[in-house]
Amino acid sequence: MTGFLNAENRHIKGILQYITTNGFEVNDRLPAERELATNLGISRNSLREAMKILETLGVVEIIHGSGTYLRKTNIEPGDDGSTWLVIHKDEIFQMITIREALDLCAVELIPEDDYPLVRQQMRDSIAKVRKTAMTNEDMLQHDLEFHNIVRKAAGNDILLKICVSLTGNIYDERKVLFDNEKRVRQSIEEHNRIANAFGSMDVNEVKQAYVAHFASTRASIESAGTDLGRS
Repeated sequence: MTGFLNAENRHIKGILQYITTNGFEVNDRLPAERELATNLGISRNSLREAMKILETLGVVEIIHGSGTYLRKTNIEPGDDGSTWLVIHKDEIFQMITIREALDLCAVELIPEDDYPLVRQQMRDSIAKVRKTAMTNEDMLQHDLEFHNIVRKAAGNDILLKICVSLTGNIYDERKVLFDNEKRVRQSIEEHNRIANAFGSMDVNEVKQAYVAHFASTRASIESAGTDLGRS
């Protein structure tokens, strides 16, 4: 399934790029299937599968006996979260890898004597968001605040600046994930495990909790894509 989704991801991006490059506008009819598949260098079956996904997004409308028409030229996370994650999965995973490496680096820089303070700050952040309605915006604010606790505790201004500069690149991904109530609960539970790990005063336990958290995020994105592939 993962290989299938990666292929679909590439084909969808190729179609969107083709539409942009050739200047198609809303309500234009796209080339016939055979011509479009040839221009894109993919099979007609692959083109059909990718078009089905774009149709669920409302990007195209397939009218049997007439053709395929362009209905909009952009895709935003709010349109269809699962599909947006599939289309941008490669970039998202690359960004998660960078975030994971930076956060693990930050953990190693925190003096052990500061662990109790970090744990308390994390618990305070979790308690604060639990008092809210835990809307998408509430969770976005909490997630950034929570992870910045570790980055600030590391005492490395350059590392902190790099992490802050990445914030804009991860907003859409988190916005989509936090629309899922199950993912919200999971995220809070995982943040609580990270806070508890600082209470162990063991850097390896803290790092393990962090790695598990990022692995869970990746799994949530894969799950969204798998559900889409089955639809």
